[in-house]
Amino acid sequence: MMETRQMKRARKKEAQKKFKLPAGKFSPVDLNIREHPHWMTRAFINNRYVVMINDNAKTTHGTAIRAMVQRHDDTPIPNHWREMQNIKNELFGGETIAVEYYPRESELTDDHNIYWMFIYPNNILPIPID
Repeated sequence: MMETRQMKRARKKEAQKKFKLPAGKFSPVDLNIREHPHWMTRAFINNRYVVMINDNAKTTHGTAIRAMVQRHDDTPIPNHWREMQNIKNELFGGETIAVEYYPRESELTDDHNIYWMFIYPNNILPIPID
């Protein structure tokens, strides 16, 4: 379903109300009662962000967890690195390694301020040792 200007304005107005509250902890979203993309296996929400997760994302080295992070008002994430680290820590654990993906320019889709992190099984990615 295509979002109309009126729907977008209403969503941003609602987001501004939420932003006046503390961010709060993430709560799970019940996907049985909410329309969602077919790939989404779980989702979480707080007063700043929605995080949509695909636990079975296909990669060139098997599957990984793909998490899509978006602010409720579709604006860029301020303090981007720290915020993504905090989200990763809360939802996947502080000792989990996640990677942000920057695609080839020819594959870039940048319609919204959406951020992606991938969590791979152990020993899939080379990890710096120095």
